[in-house]
Amino acid sequence: MATTDTAPQMGAVEPVAAPPPFAWKGVLAVSLGFAAVMGIAAARINFFGDELYFLAAGRRLAWAYPDQGPLAPFVAHIMDLIAPGSVLGLRIPALLLMAAAAVVSAATARELGAAPRYQILAALGYAVSPLAFDQIQLITLTFDIPLQALIVYLLIRWVRTRQDWLLIAAGVAAALAFQAKWMVPGVWAMLGIGVLIAGPREVLRRPALYIGTLIMVVAMIPGIIWQTQHGWVESQMTEIIAQEQHAANTGPLICAIEIAFQCGLIGGLLSIFGLWGLVRLEALRPYRFALIAGLILLTVVLVENGRSYYIAGFWPALLGAGAYALGTVEAKRLIARWVNAVAVLSAVLFTVWMIEVPVTQAWIPLPKSLTTKGPITDQAQYWIRESWFGPDGYTTFTSAVNDAVKSLPESERANTAVVAAAYVQASALEEFGRDYNLPPIYSPNRGWGYFGPPSDSARTIVYLSVDGVGDKDFLSKFASTTEVRKINDPNGLPGLERLMTVYICRDPLKPWSEVWPGLQTLTFPSGI
Repeated sequence: MATTDTAPQMGAVEPVAAPPPFAWKGVLAVSLGFAAVMGIAAARINFFGDELYFLAAGRRLAWAYPDQGPLAPFVAHIMDLIAPGSVLGLRIPALLLMAAAAVVSAATARELGAAPRYQILAALGYAVSPLAFDQIQLITLTFDIPLQALIVYLLIRWVRTRQDWLLIAAGVAAALAFQAKWMVPGVWAMLGIGVLIAGPREVLRRPALYIGTLIMVVAMIPGIIWQTQHGWVESQMTEIIAQEQHAANTGPLICAIEIAFQCGLIGGLLSIFGLWGLVRLEALRPYRFALIAGLILLTVVLVENGRSYYIAGFWPALLGAGAYALGTVEAKRLIARWVNAVAVLSAVLFTVWMIEVPVTQAWIPLPKSLTTKGPITDQAQYWIRESWFGPDGYTTFTSAVNDAVKSLPESERANTAVVAAAYVQASALEEFGRDYNLPPIYSPNRGWGYFGPPSDSARTIVYLSVDGVGDKDFLSKFASTTEVRKINDPNGLPGLERLMTVYICRDPLKPWSEVWPGLQTLTFPSGI
């Protein structure tokens, strides 16, 4: 395929002197339009477990939590005050941030010299991708991806303009990103390595870079203090996440396939052109630091068995590079027809997908392991089932716990608490138990364990177990335990609809303040 580099150049490797006009009307129409399309699915899919957890964490605001900073819980808390109990209300910030990531993709394309049509194409590539659908939830990646993309964009813009305030702005973005996820210092360092290898090394001599770095470091201090006080639980969570990935039958090859799948059709096409352009086109040479940093992060993710979306903060830059590179290809009329066809197909398929999820059993002939027709036997099936059909079972086990509480004598309820084996169960009980006036909710699992134990005056515990995962250890802490109800839909999600038991436990053998640390666990008890 013959190519020509048509971008204006100042020497062989200088960035474009003046970018094309920004197609802001088309970019906003695409970004916000598909955010609205995603809103159709956002209003229909039930709360995911981590969303419920962030609602609970938002009611117990802290400087840090075991696996994330305070940003997601804080935003969840604000949305819960504005629209309590609304799943769509909670997800509005997520939808807007997805649109923001699409805008950053287009803005990056403009910085690299892409014409307005290709800027819109970059926005579309992001907005109709499976990765965008992952951002339908209000979770850490909701903030992490657009903020990392913004950092890369600001550095790319600095390369073109040499405006040092952009480096300070990048530090502010990194400081905010740290409040969502602890990945950003590593990303910052990888970008530095990319600059050392590919340039422009001039940025390393700019005081503004170190001011931006200082802003990020200062913003890290409260979280570091929290981690120090809690035994650096973040390092333990990193190992547990890797174990969960292994349990889901992942590995470097599967992770790479997941990354490719997250790009979708038009996004995948732009990504291929972006890689080609960053390697081959002289006009994109000044920005190869981003490619090197992204490849370093990709290697770390694959080797450490991280999650596929950890690399996603670099994707908008790759889309931008692909949009520019696509515009340099000769025989544009033929290429444009194919690109237009892929873009339209991507938009149509994404729209249909948003209208149909959560799907019904008969919507598509999936294998039994991926539908509600068969039992779940591994973590991968769990995640696929939850994504296609949405989580369920919250109201069932909340009602069962409420029935157990109501069965207690009135005099006993005053010293009763509810303990759930899993943080998702505890979060759901707090959210869906609002109308039941349940006793205080506790869990020794993950972040809930750090919210604290029941009061030592709590002599009766209504315990919601995940069968076979720590239940015997918990029950052994009481003088007497009574099984009240089993929840075991054979085709349901483990820990939400299956392999659960409600117990009434009386007379703890030791005070809760003494027993609680030994019960705390960071491993999610899925029951699989």
